[in-house]
Amino acid sequence: MEFQKPGTVVAELWCHDFHESLAFYTQTLGFVVGQHKPGSRHAYLVRGGSQVMISNFDYRGTWETGPFEKPLGRGLNFSFFVDDVQSIYDDVKAKGVTSFVDIYNIWYWRPDCMANHREFAVLDPDGYMLRFSECIDHRPLKPDDEDHMFE
Repeated sequence: MEFQKPGTVVAELWCHDFHESLAFYTQTLGFVVGQHKPGSRHAYLVRGGSQVMISNFDYRGTWETGPFEKPLGRGLNFSFFVDDVQSIYDDVKAKGVTSFVDIYNIWYWRPDCMANHREFAVLDPDGYMLRFSECIDHRPLKPDDEDHMFE
């Protein structure tokens, strides 16, 4: 696996409890450890083409933009595009995780078509919103599609 190729965005998520977060991402969500030095509280995680880093919070006065209070990541969500969202949803639910947004279908406007996505969202132990989405269908654009893209 090639990490951090030019043009790649990799979210680094600070966490309150590294081991709890590592277990959630690997055992619950199916990420695999791409890089982790034994004894460290930092890991590079991979699921398909998605890459995320988790790191135990350690105040150093460098990267902190505000209080480190749950829920973290307010105002954003991380979208992971997957091949079989239903099986991920079923697996997560079977492990007792409550979804933040239950699975549903939605049409999204794209420059060249309308894309039908099936998706759901969960919160990780620190409150980061993680959305899993699969494109299940698409259709040509209709003249009035742009008028409805924000409804």
